[in-house]
Amino acid sequence: MNDLSRTPVTLIGASRGLGRVLTETFYRLGAQVLVVARGPAGLDAVARDLPGVAVLACDASAADAPDRVFAVQAPRILILCGGAMPPCRPFPEVDWEEFSGNWNNDVRMSFHFLQAALKRPLPPGATVVTITSGAVRQGSPISGGYAGAKQMQIFMTGYAQKAADRAGLDLRFLSLAPARLMPQTDIGAAGVKGYAAYNGTSEAAFLEAMGPGQTPQQVADALLDLIGEAPPGGNFIVSPDGVAALS
Repeated sequence: MNDLSRTPVTLIGASRGLGRVLTETFYRLGAQVLVVARGPAGLDAVARDLPGVAVLACDASAADAPDRVFAVQAPRILILCGGAMPPCRPFPEVDWEEFSGNWNNDVRMSFHFLQAALKRPLPPGATVVTITSGAVRQGSPISGGYAGAKQMQIFMTGYAQKAADRAGLDLRFLSLAPARLMPQTDIGAAGVKGYAAYNGTSEAAFLEAMGPGQTPQQVADALLDLIGEAPPGGNFIVSPDGVAALS
C-alpha cells in the first residue's frame, strides 16, 4: 500500500518505539498523521522531527479520549499501538496493581476506542488495527497480566468486527502481533533485560538463543500490506518470515 496521500491516519500511543516507526512510515507515504500519546517529550520530538504531523497529549485509556481525539481528526486508518510497561519480574514478585497494569491501560484503551469507532461511527471504509503481541501464543511469566491483556485486545477487535457487520457498517477491524521481543523498543529492551535475569544469563546470550526477530520496520511494512488487502476481522502475526494468520 503506497498511496496514502492526505489520508487521515491516527496513531494512539505512537510517540516512541514501534509507534514512532509507524508514524514515520505513514509520514513518508504522505498521510495526514495525528499522533496521540501521554508524554509531552515524545510528542515534542515527533513535532520537531516530522513537520506537519499533528500531535495531541492525551491519556488514551480515559473514557473521554476518543471524543478528544476524533474532534481533531476522523481517521480513515486508526492504529491502537499504545501500551503500559509490563513489570518484567517473576509472577510471585508482582502485586495486583502491577499485574493488572496492562489491563487498566492497554485493554481499557482498546475498549474505549473500539466502541467509539462503532458508535460514532468512523467514516465508511475506515480500518482500525490493534497492535498486540506474540506473547498471546506462549504467555509471558515475567510480565504480569500482559499476555492476557493482549489476548483480550484480540477478542475485542473480533467483537467490534461482528458488531460492525451486524449493524451494516462499512468498517474493518484487524489485529497484528509482532512475534518476538524487539530490543529496539523500550518494552522489548526491558523484556530482554528481564528475561536474561530470569534465565540467569546475559542479555547477549538471551538474544542469541531467541534467534532472529522481526524489526519495527518489518512490523510497519506488514501493517501496510494488511491495510491494503486483509479481509475484515483478521488476526495476524508478523515474524522475520513474514505475515501469517494468528491462530
